[in-house]
Amino acid sequence: MVKYNKMGYSSLDEFSNNFLDTLLESNHTYEFYVNWDKVYDNLKKHLVEISILNSLNKVQPEKLEIEFRKIINDYTEVVPLLPLILAIRNKKVPVFNIQSKSSKIINFSKKGFNTDEIVEFSLKTGLLNLFNNIDDLYSYLVGTEVGLDTNARKNRSGHIFEDAVGTLLQEKITNREGFNIVKEDINVDIERNKRFDYVIYKNNVPRIVFECNFYNSTGSKPIEVAHAYANLQEDIDKTNLIFIWVTDGFGWKKMISSLLNAGENIDYILNYQMLNKLLDDFLDNL
Repeated sequence: MVKYNKMGYSSLDEFSNNFLDTLLESNHTYEFYVNWDKVYDNLKKHLVEISILNSLNKVQPEKLEIEFRKIINDYTEVVPLLPLILAIRNKKVPVFNIQSKSSKIINFSKKGFNTDEIVEFSLKTGLLNLFNNIDDLYSYLVGTEVGLDTNARKNRSGHIFEDAVGTLLQEKITNREGFNIVKEDINVDIERNKRFDYVIYKNNVPRIVFECNFYNSTGSKPIEVAHAYANLQEDIDKTNLIFIWVTDGFGWKKMISSLLNAGENIDYILNYQMLNKLLDDFLDNL
């Protein structure tokens, strides 16, 4: 069971109520929303190709297909950029034809593409017509890259919380002689191969191991993780280590019973605010 008494709580109910009351509403920092460095770096690779395709916005609509065909044949380096205009990163794009009841893969690689297939695709998807409706392809692609970057937000969310916990741990051990932190440590000796998010060492001996997770919404994944950490606790019980699961997010508000069920086999479950409040006591007692 969660060792609520060792964390200063008089009951499991007091612990669970405090856990819920101090959950972070979000871990979305300002950097979460768009990775601008990534957006501009991705486009920097294609400045020449963008410039070449930009010339199409000055072509009359009736001549657009002819000029487009010339460009992709004379400047084959623009072909891999075309799917990005439709927010597609792949160079091989699948298309299903309802009339022919068949599908095919259109190759947008610099070499080996079929000009007629590229032109047909660009006409039928509206890609070609776009050039007569935008003033600057680069500005358009900035927006496209921003949209595609939102797909990476889920990964950023996890890393942001992990980094926030790491920063807090570092602050807590500052000025404590003999303490240091190792991130993504695989050298802790337990009965399984395990990479811990963080390990606090005292005098070069691992003392506290941490796992960090943030859940904005409910789902099966948090429950699976909880049960996995319950099994991990069994291995850690055979050592002199302390295991702290740092988990946060409003997703737990509707899953607190599941968390407490898993917590029957996990000694310490803390959210970010609780970790900030209680970690000094853990360190003092090492």
